[in-house]
Amino acid sequence: MKKVVSLCLAAVLAAGILAGCGSGGTSEENTGTASTSQTAGVSSMVFADTQSPTNLDCAVGWNGWYTSRYGITETLFNLDKEMKAKPWLAKSCEAVDDTTWKITLRDDVTFQNGKKMTAQSVIDSWNRTMKINTRLNELLFIDSMTADSETVLTVKTTKPVPAFESNLCDPIASITDVNSGTNPETNPVGTGPYMAVNYDVKKQCNVKRYDGYWGGTPKLETATFNIIADPSALAMAQQSGESDVSLTIPSTSLSLFDNNSNYVVDGATGSRGQVMFINFKNEFLQDINVRKALSMCIDKESYAKGLNKGASEPANGLFPDSFDFGGKDLKGYSYDLEGAKKLLDEAGYQDTDGDGIVEKDGKPLSLRICTYSTKAELPVFSQALADAAKQIGIDIQIDIEAYDAIVDRQENGNFDLMLISFTMCPEGDPQYFCDLAFKTDGSSNYGNYSNAEVDALIDQLDQEFDQEKRVSLAKEIQQKILDDAGFIVFGHAKFTNVLKSSVSGCETNPSEYYLITAETTMSKA
Repeated sequence: MKKVVSLCLAAVLAAGILAGCGSGGTSEENTGTASTSQTAGVSSMVFADTQSPTNLDCAVGWNGWYTSRYGITETLFNLDKEMKAKPWLAKSCEAVDDTTWKITLRDDVTFQNGKKMTAQSVIDSWNRTMKINTRLNELLFIDSMTADSETVLTVKTTKPVPAFESNLCDPIASITDVNSGTNPETNPVGTGPYMAVNYDVKKQCNVKRYDGYWGGTPKLETATFNIIADPSALAMAQQSGESDVSLTIPSTSLSLFDNNSNYVVDGATGSRGQVMFINFKNEFLQDINVRKALSMCIDKESYAKGLNKGASEPANGLFPDSFDFGGKDLKGYSYDLEGAKKLLDEAGYQDTDGDGIVEKDGKPLSLRICTYSTKAELPVFSQALADAAKQIGIDIQIDIEAYDAIVDRQENGNFDLMLISFTMCPEGDPQYFCDLAFKTDGSSNYGNYSNAEVDALIDQLDQEFDQEKRVSLAKEIQQKILDDAGFIVFGHAKFTNVLKSSVSGCETNPSEYYLITAETTMSKA
């Protein structure tokens, strides 16, 4: 349910959390457990997360991220902790020419129904995904696919795709047996170490071991993934032993586990940004001076270090400074309320009725920002922005909604400002987010930002193989967007999990794609 808030920052942060959502169904009796592995032994483990898929069909939306974490589905390549693409279901990927790729598959992979994975089954899987989700072709630009043999397929692309191999790591490219006859929303047939048993919407997913897994027999018999929407409950479940591993613990709870030998706090700095989309259909936001003024209301340093307790890094450009194509050399906007006031004044915004809100052509400069509490910092940052904006005469009302409602707003464009958490470079390459969010027709360009020069530069980036030139293009793209004040990135979050110290084979990956593996286990207490 939507609610308009004006909350104390500390109270919001203390209560903030990462919530889950999803849909699905049950095909078998629940064989998972919500008890601790001290009861179930090393045969079972309990994981707690704060977000969840709409269902278990990895071709729909962003569901593949979850089926990958749950150990159900896999991709041809995966990413190591250095964000380098490594063969996984594939043995190799060779560029025959600029638009032709020869992929050689492992010959020992079977689906969870015992059927062998072949080149044709990869083609069938991707063809289905492309019909459902445009994002796969935004990454791979597939023109045609041919099965040359059981283990070799040739992919022709519509244009050169330098990041082709890295993009194969995205869970949208997960391989499933689409001819299995099962319902992919509840019982996807993947290649991973664990099979879906049931999925209780927004509550729990249970998986069981696939004994025929190509990577060796998984060490656990079953695993349970609980969806916990309350941050204090998430921490309490970890403290009480109810959970063995908790994902994306909020910054306010980390002190409970630091310097405690019973736990391991395992973090990775990735590319998850606190991204504010600006709706260019709003008449006020079409004014670049208003967009610049909003940018100058954000004290990114204090947000990251203070409000978020160091759990994020302030953004200068759009991508993280730690990447070679990051924003450290770019010119963004500094926190400057007086400068923001001056911009509004020069653009003709005046407070004529003395109510503290500026107007133009008789219309008060009033906006709404929508966000969600499943990422603890988002409501806090929204309130801080609203407080600062009020000082320069902009009225911002805050709508904190369920994540599902935010997705609806993304699809229908029903927002003025939208602050969300978005992993911007999960493969460690700028092309991904540029194509999805910055390009005029990008599937994640929720605010309808459009700049012909940016589109042309992205087209160049998509086809440029030289790494130095790719870095240069990515920076030029960012600078033009910053000049437009087309997007605002507050900072980049650190991805932190908390594990019992007896857990092994479960490392935090900066991509956020992976969690449970065949090697994941836990010794008895």
